[in-house]
Amino acid sequence: MNNKVSTYKRIIGVTGNHNALDHDWDEFMRDYSPHGYSKSLTMAGHMPIIIPLQEDLALAEQYVAKLDGLVFTGGQDVSPLLYGREPSPKLQSVYPPRDRWERALFEAATKKNIPILAICRGFQLINILLNGTVYQDLSEYPIGQANAVQHIQNWSRMHFPHHSIQLEKGSIISNLFDNPKTLLINTYHHQVIEDLSPLLKATAWANDGVIESYEVDKSKSTYNILGVQWHPEMMTDNIEDNMLPIFEWFHNF
Repeated sequence: MNNKVSTYKRIIGVTGNHNALDHDWDEFMRDYSPHGYSKSLTMAGHMPIIIPLQEDLALAEQYVAKLDGLVFTGGQDVSPLLYGREPSPKLQSVYPPRDRWERALFEAATKKNIPILAICRGFQLINILLNGTVYQDLSEYPIGQANAVQHIQNWSRMHFPHHSIQLEKGSIISNLFDNPKTLLINTYHHQVIEDLSPLLKATAWANDGVIESYEVDKSKSTYNILGVQWHPEMMTDNIEDNMLPIFEWFHNF
């Protein structure tokens, strides 16, 4: 028996999702989370716990009570009904049970004030839950074609960077990478922030002005939230463009 004491310093929850196998029979529905999240958290010295979707929303506080931090992961579009909009013809798949469960988790996490990392869908969801909005498709975003950036990465594998972003000096995301002016990132999203929540401040932008990272405005809230619209969990093995510092952020709490 291995009696070695664990070196993990944080228990970090990872929001899960539902997915059928090769058909839609309920009997074959499965709980899942892409491997990159748990792998990256483990590499950063944490112990990841995947949280399955639950119908009983009261369970959210019991889950969060056991956590030192929480990652809201990528996935489906957030239902526009959550922010008072009708569905655009270009809205893609939504899953209301996930919206409801993750809203309950977010409320429990902010009540306990544990650090929250929001990635891609999670980035958009938390902005919405804090009274922000999103464009339901990039085609609605007001930018000329001359300045447009391809945000749905389709020419390479996701573990390679795809486009650059500009960082706000002194922000959380900038400090994690020793204050560079730019980062190279991977993205795979067709929705972007329209109205940023009053509690958040933008800290990174693509060349077309799309917000790619935010943090809490500490003059307005004590929440500890870092949001990125790319997929750092797929770039933590990279030598040149390593995103592991984003997952190491949890060690600050």
